[in-house]
Amino acid sequence: MLEKIGIFLCLMLFSTNLWAETLEPSLAGTWYPGSKKDLENMLSKFFNNVELGKNKDIVPLGIISPHAGLAYSGSIAAYGYSLLKNGNFDTVIIIATSHRYNAGKVSIYSGDKVKSPIGTSEVDKEIAQKLIAANPDFEFISQVFTGGENSFETQLPFVQYQLPDAQIVPIMTATTDYSLLDDLADELISILERTDQKIAIVASSDMSHFHPYKETVSMDQHTIDLVLSMDIDGLKKEVQRGKCELCGFHSVYPFMKVMKHFGADKPVMLAYQNSADITSAKYSSHIVGYSSIVFPESESGIQKKDSDSEQGVYSKEEMKYLLDLARKSITYYLENGKRFQPKQPEYEKLKEERAVFVTLNEYGNLRGCIGHMHAQMPLYKAVSEMAVSAAYEDPRSPKVKEKELKDIDIEISVLTPMKQITVWEQIRMGIDGVWIKKGWRSGVFLPQVAIDTGWDRVTFLENLCAHKAGLQKDAYKDPSTEIYIYQVEKFSEEELD
Repeated sequence: MLEKIGIFLCLMLFSTNLWAETLEPSLAGTWYPGSKKDLENMLSKFFNNVELGKNKDIVPLGIISPHAGLAYSGSIAAYGYSLLKNGNFDTVIIIATSHRYNAGKVSIYSGDKVKSPIGTSEVDKEIAQKLIAANPDFEFISQVFTGGENSFETQLPFVQYQLPDAQIVPIMTATTDYSLLDDLADELISILERTDQKIAIVASSDMSHFHPYKETVSMDQHTIDLVLSMDIDGLKKEVQRGKCELCGFHSVYPFMKVMKHFGADKPVMLAYQNSADITSAKYSSHIVGYSSIVFPESESGIQKKDSDSEQGVYSKEEMKYLLDLARKSITYYLENGKRFQPKQPEYEKLKEERAVFVTLNEYGNLRGCIGHMHAQMPLYKAVSEMAVSAAYEDPRSPKVKEKELKDIDIEISVLTPMKQITVWEQIRMGIDGVWIKKGWRSGVFLPQVAIDTGWDRVTFLENLCAHKAGLQKDAYKDPSTEIYIYQVEKFSEEELD
C-alpha cells in the first residue's frame, strides 16, 4: 500500500503530505491567492462587502456554499461564512463531492491536520474515526481529496478566517449510491445527537453549469425554491431529470437530511449570483451559478432530539455526584478495608436500577474496569460497588495504591437495556456496545472501544470473539451465537474538569 502511495505522490505536482498526516493545499496560487497576506486581504474584502440586514444574527446549523475559484464565487460564499462567528463553533464538518471519482465510497480524511495559506487546522479525529468505523464504505481515499479537487479546498480558508481555532472534519462523497448517502446522514445525526460540541456543517456545491444566461437564472431559481421548501425528494427527482443542477448534490442531499432531522428546516437565501454577473459576460455559454443558503439552528440547537431518550441524559450535577461517589468509595475502601455504604441521593434518576461499568485510567492506560451487563441495583449503589471492584478486584491489574489515586481518572458508562439482534451488520461503531454469547462463553466491548482503536466492524467483532469471549474469531457469523447491543452515556472526571 505504501509503495502505491509513494508512486502516486511522485506523479503529482501537488500532494497530500501523508507522512506528516497533513492535507496540503493544491490550488493555492491558482484558484485563490497563494500567500497568506493576499488571501487574507481577499477574504477581508469579501466579508466587508457582506450586507445581511435582518439576517445578521442568525446562528447557522449549516450552510450551502459555492466552491468555484474565489474570484468568482468567494463574494457569495462570504455571506454564509460571515454567520459562523455567531455560533462559537468547536468543529466544522465540510461535506464536499468529488468531481473526478465515483469510487462507491464516502471518503473521510483521517489525518491530523488540514492546511491552507491562512494556516493549519486540527482535524476532529474523534468524529472522523467514528464515521470511518461506522461503515465499511466510509474510508480515507487519498486521491479523492487531491489532484486539484476544489470542492473541499475552497471552503477551508473561509472557515479558518472566521474560526481559526475550530477543528475540521473533511468529508468527500465519491458515490451516487443514495443508500450510502442515507447512511452518512444517519451517522452524522447519531454523532451530533451524542456530542456536547458546538458543530456546524457546510455542504459544498455550485449550481447550474454552462447554459445561456436566462436559462441559468431560471434553472437556479427552481433549484433554490426546492431547497428553501426543504423538498429533498423533489429536488432529487429534478436533479435526476436534469431540471436542476447542483454539482455537489451528493453532498447537499445528506446535508439536508441532517438539517431536517434537527429542525433546521427554514433555510434562508442570503445571496445569489452567477459567473456572468461577476464578469459581465452575459452572452457567454459557460455560465455557472453560485448561492449561499443558511439553515438556522432550531431553538433547541444541535442537541439530542429527546432529552429523555433511551440512552438517558444526566445533568452535570448528577454526573459529578456519581464521579465523586466513585472516588469516595475507592478511598473509603483503601482506608477502612470495607465497602462504603452511600446514602440515597436526592436525584431521582440515580435511584433507578441501571447497569453500569466503572473504568479507571492512569495516564491514558487502563488500570481497571468492572461492571454489570444487567441492572441489579440502583445506579448510585452500582457505581459505588463497581468503583471498588475496578480498583481492587479486576484480575488483569494489581490493586490500586494510595499514591496512585491522584493520577487516576474515573470514567462511568451507564448502559441502556440490552437488545438482541440477528444481523451483525446493524451494529453501529462508536455508538453500540456489544455483548456476544455462545454457550457458556461470552464477552463484551463498550462502544468507546471502536473509537479508541479505530477498528472497523469486522475487526471489532473478531477481537471481541477471540480475545474477550474465547471463541473463534468469526463466531459472530454463527447463527447459534447470540449478539446483544446497547448504548452508553459515558462521562469522566477529566471531561468534567
